Amino acid sequence: MTQHNTTLPPRALTLFCELITTARRKAGRLQKELADAIGIDPHVLSRKLHGAKKSVLTQTEVKQIIQILADWEAITTQDEACTLLATMGLKRESFSTQEWQSAPLNRLEVTAPTLHNLSAHPVPQVLPQSLTLPSLPIPATSLIGREEQIQMVHDLLRQGSMRLLTLFGTGGVGKTRLALAVAHAARHDFADGIFFLPLASLQDVALIPATLVQFLRLRTPRQPQPADQLTDSDSSISHEALLTQFLQHKHLLLIFDNVEHLPAIGSFINALLQQAPALKIMVTSRVLLHLYGEYAFDVPPLDTWPGDHHPTQDHLDHLPPSPAMQLFLARAQAVSPTFALTPHNAVTVSRICTHLDGLPLAIELAAARSKVVPLSTILQRLTNGTAHTFLRTTAHNAFQRHQTLQATLYWSYALLPPSYQQLLRSCSIFVGGWTLEAAQAIVTVNHQQTTGDDILTQLEFLIDQSLVKRMPFDELSADAPTTNEQMGPRFYLLETIRDYALHLLEAAGERAAIQQRHAAYYHPLVVRTEPLLSREAHAEARSLLLREHGNLRVALAWATEHNHTDIALQMSSALGRFWEARIQFYEAHEEIDAVFTHTTDSPLSSHTDLLMGAARLEHFRRCREIAQDALQHDEAADEPIDRALFQIGDTYHTQDDYAQATSSLLICLDIFRTQADQRNTTFTLTRLGALATLQGNLPQARLWLDEAMGLLPEQAEPGLRTVTFVYLGILSFLQRDLPASLSALRSGLLLAHHSGSTYMFATALLACGCVLGTLTADPSYSARLCSAAETLYARLDTSVPAAYRPLYLTILSTMQAHVSPATWLAWWTEGQTLSLEDCCALVLSVNPKN
Repeated sequence: MTQHNTTLPPRALTLFCELITTARRKAGRLQKELADAIGIDPHVLSRKLHGAKKSVLTQTEVKQIIQILADWEAITTQDEACTLLATMGLKRESFSTQEWQSAPLNRLEVTAPTLHNLSAHPVPQVLPQSLTLPSLPIPATSLIGREEQIQMVHDLLRQGSMRLLTLFGTGGVGKTRLALAVAHAARHDFADGIFFLPLASLQDVALIPATLVQFLRLRTPRQPQPADQLTDSDSSISHEALLTQFLQHKHLLLIFDNVEHLPAIGSFINALLQQAPALKIMVTSRVLLHLYGEYAFDVPPLDTWPGDHHPTQDHLDHLPPSPAMQLFLARAQAVSPTFALTPHNAVTVSRICTHLDGLPLAIELAAARSKVVPLSTILQRLTNGTAHTFLRTTAHNAFQRHQTLQATLYWSYALLPPSYQQLLRSCSIFVGGWTLEAAQAIVTVNHQQTTGDDILTQLEFLIDQSLVKRMPFDELSADAPTTNEQMGPRFYLLETIRDYALHLLEAAGERAAIQQRHAAYYHPLVVRTEPLLSREAHAEARSLLLREHGNLRVALAWATEHNHTDIALQMSSALGRFWEARIQFYEAHEEIDAVFTHTTDSPLSSHTDLLMGAARLEHFRRCREIAQDALQHDEAADEPIDRALFQIGDTYHTQDDYAQATSSLLICLDIFRTQADQRNTTFTLTRLGALATLQGNLPQARLWLDEAMGLLPEQAEPGLRTVTFVYLGILSFLQRDLPASLSALRSGLLLAHHSGSTYMFATALLACGCVLGTLTADPSYSARLCSAAETLYARLDTSVPAAYRPLYLTILSTMQAHVSPATWLAWWTEGQTLSLEDCCALVLSVNPKN
C-alpha cells in the first residue's frame, strides 16, 4: 500500500471526513458498511478518518472510498470525486485513465464545458493543494444554558425558505457564541461547508468582498500562485464576480459576525443571495438588516430566577441553579477552583445574575471579580449604579469591546445619531418600563416635545438597535386594561443598559429636568387611580399601580427629597391602600416616615389623608400618635372625626388592645349608621366581628358578621368582601361548623386570588389548611396548604398574624403528631412549590359533604 502524506493539515482530514459522511448519509449507508467494503475493521477506519493514534489513510484507501461512494451513487459527478482527491492532497491523475473509464468511476457524470465557464471570467476554486479552508473557531469555554436556542436556530436553518437569518440582541448577550454553536451543530447540513467571518474590526463595507475572497482563499485557474500571495492587482475580475461565480452553485452557509457598525452590508448580502440560490447567510448583529426575507431571532439573556424570587435552601436541594447561576459558577471556578454555591451565597449569586439581566458577558465579568472581591461587595457595586465601570476583565484574548461592560455598552451607544442618544438617556429615568403616553409626556428630543407617532418611531429604532425592549403582551397583567395608561405597548430597558444610560443622563446635566417631568406625570396618575381600588375597576387599578410601582417609588422619593410637600403627601397617602393590599409594610413605613420627616412644617390638615393610609398599616410606629393629633384638630375645627377615630380604634386592634379598639369602633359605627354610610358601616361591623372573635365572644361576633354579610351584596369592594368571608370562616371554625367555615374561606380565598391580595390569600389559605386537616382527618392538607401560606407570607416579608398564631400552632402541632417527621417534611416541602392556582385547586378538591 502507498502510505499517504502524514504531514497533511488536520483540517484537511476533518473536511474529507465531513464530505464522505455527507455523501454516505445521502445514500443511506453506514460507516460500518464503508469499512466492510474497504475490508478493514470499523474501529480502524474511524481512527484513520479522525487521525487518532497516528493512524492515516493510505492513497489506496482514499481511492477505494471514492470508488465505493461512486458505486453507491453517493457521489454522481467526476467533480465530486476530484474534490475528495484534492481535499486529501491528491490529483486527478491518482486514478489512471483505465480506472476513470472502468466501473464504477465511468458512471460519474462529466461536467461539460459551457459558454459561462469558457467566458472571460473563469470559475474560481478553493486551493486544494494548500488546504487553507478556514475552520470554524473553537471557543475556549463551554456554552451554558443555550440548548433550547441552539435547537431553535438550527431548525430555522433547515427550513428551505429560510435563506437569511439575523441573530440580534443586546451587546454581551452571546450572539457570537450561539452562532458558533449552531454552526457546529449544522456542519453536516451544508454539502459545501460553513464559513465564519468576523467583521468587528472591519470599518468599511466596501472592503467586505475582498475580505471574503481572501477568507475563502479564492483564485482563478489562470493565476496559480498561492492564496497568501494573491493581491488585488493579480485579479483579472472583480471580487464580486469572483464570489458570485464561486458561490452560485454552492450549498453552503456564510456567517457574518458583528455587522451592526456596517449599515451598508445589507446591499452586499442581498446581492449574494440573489446570485447564489443555494446559499444561506446567518448574521450576528445588535441591529436588524431590514431586508425582505430576513428571519430575525432575538437572542434572549440567560434565564434567572423569576422576578424578586431567589433560591432558598429547599430550591438548592431539589432544583438545579438557573442557567445564569450555572454560568457564574463555572466562570468563578475558573479563577477560583474552590468556589461553590452554598446556602450562604446562593441568594447573593442569584441577585447578581438578576441585576445583570442574565447577560452572559456581564455575568462572566462579575464572576471574574469574585477572585478578590466578596460577593456582597460585587452586588453592592452593581446596585449603586457603577456596574459599567466595575465590571472588567484582564484577559488578553477578549475583544476590546468585551473587556469592560462600559466598552460593550458604549459600542452600541456610539452607533446612535445624537437625537437617539438623547432619547435613550431620557428613557433611563423610567424604572420597570413605560408606556407611549408616559414617554410623550416626559421625554424630549432636541429639547422639544414630540408627538406620540414620533416617539413610537424613535422607540422602534432603539428596539432595532437592541437597546430598548418591548414587553410582550402576554407578560402584561391578565386583567383587561381599560385605562389609557394601560393600553398600547409597554417598553423597558435592561437594568445594565438603564444604569449606563442614567449615568450619561447625569453627565449631560439633563436628569433634574427629566426627573421633574417624571414626577409631574406619575403624581396625578396615582391620585386618580387610588379611588378605583375600592370600586368595580379594582383589578385594573391594582394592575396599573403594580406595573408602575417602580416609577411611583422614584417619583415619590424625588418629591420627598426636593420638598415638594403636596406631591409627596398626596402620593404616599394614595399609595397607602396599595401598600396595604400587598402587605409591603416595610416599604410603607420607610416611605411614610420619610414624608413626615420632610413635611413637619406643613399644616396638620394636609396630613389627614396620609394618616388614613398610615393607620391601616400594622406596626407603623407613629400612626396612633399622629391620628390622635388629627382627631384633636378635627374636633377643634368642628370637622368630622369618624375617619380619625376609626384609625385610632384600628391601631388598638393591631396592637392587641381589643377592648379599647371595640370602644372606639362602636362610636364610629353609630356615626356611620347615622350618615347612612353603608360601606364604612360594613367595614366597621367586620372589624368588630373580628375583635369579638379574638375576645372569645363568639355569639356577638356572629351577630356583627352576619349583619356585615347582609350588607355585602350592595358593596363592590372586593377587599371588604374578602376580609368578611375570612373572618366569618374563622368564626365558624371556632364554633365547630366546619362545612360552613370551609365554604366561607373558599369564597374569601377565590376573591383574594381574583383581586390580587396576596396577604389575604395567604391568610385564607392558612385557615383552609387548618379546616381541611380537621375536617378530613388528613394531615397532608394542613401541611401542604399551611406551608404554601407561610411561603407567601415570607415573600411579603411578614408572618402569621400574631393574634391567631397560638391557635394556629396548636392545630398544626396536633396534625403533625399523626405522622412521622419525614412524612410531614415531604408534605411541607411540596407545599412550598405550589402555585396559587395549585392551592385553589387543592382547596376546592374536597367535598365537605363526604
